[in-house]
Amino acid sequence: MFETILVPLDFSPSSKRALRYAVDLTERTGAGLRLAYVEETPERLLGEGKRSPMPSYKLRNQFEDRCREVLEAQGLSVDDDRLAFHADRSDAVAPSLIQTVESTDTDLIVMGTYGRRGVQRAIYGSVAEEVLRTAPCPVMTVRQREEQAPADDPGVARVVVPVDFSDLSRAALRYAARLGSLFDVSMRLVHAVEVPTFPAVYETESPKMKTRKAKERAEEELRSWGEAVVEEGGAVSYVVHRGDPTDIVVQATAEADTLTVMGTRGLTGARRTMLGSVTEAVIREADGPVLAARTFPDPES
Repeated sequence: MFETILVPLDFSPSSKRALRYAVDLTERTGAGLRLAYVEETPERLLGEGKRSPMPSYKLRNQFEDRCREVLEAQGLSVDDDRLAFHADRSDAVAPSLIQTVESTDTDLIVMGTYGRRGVQRAIYGSVAEEVLRTAPCPVMTVRQREEQAPADDPGVARVVVPVDFSDLSRAALRYAARLGSLFDVSMRLVHAVEVPTFPAVYETESPKMKTRKAKERAEEELRSWGEAVVEEGGAVSYVVHRGDPTDIVVQATAEADTLTVMGTRGLTGARRTMLGSVTEAVIREADGPVLAARTFPDPES
């Protein structure tokens, strides 16, 4: 499923937590692990043929040395054949990371992010946001709250997949089913039925009746989707609630031991909430890892 996993490592608590998840995945899949670091440097120091403050090879060696202690905590050595190190200097971190991803045929990016409370809570990390928006492969974001003690074990107990019945959510479900088998955990499919808001004069039957029928139909379809991708004997549950999609999905994906798999966009139009906005909310609020993508590759390839 994975051959190359890339971790942008800036030695922050969230990036170290992301590394723990990445190491766990490499042990389960045999994938190679690439650690990347980008030193943000003003453009004026990079242009006009001016020499960088430090040659690139020295920057890489310095990064490798800084990785020693972090890797030893994961039972790894910088001399491990499965490891590779990339260090670059750029005026924009995200594009440099994406260039490394493309040049190394990376299958998955695992990176730390952060969330803020209060008036700035919508900001979950400009670099992570740009990488998620432009990456050619799935991105797993991992957050470490300031008040949280670092966990030694990534601990995935379930895989949750928000489904809005778009083609992208179907692809996410197929991808998640493979991850569920990889971690040998149960899957939970979640769908939100939005409550009708049209004036009563427009309705031929009560909004409550229409919502109940929609919920029953959604439950049938959700089960059909799950049965089509989950291997025989695999544990899967289905959750359909009425209400705001963002609130329902965030609540369903809140646990620290939950791996959430979802697309970055979804159905649009009247009475539909874009899954993109839901994805942003989940990344901002979830204590567990969130794996999201604009497109999902065939997990069998």
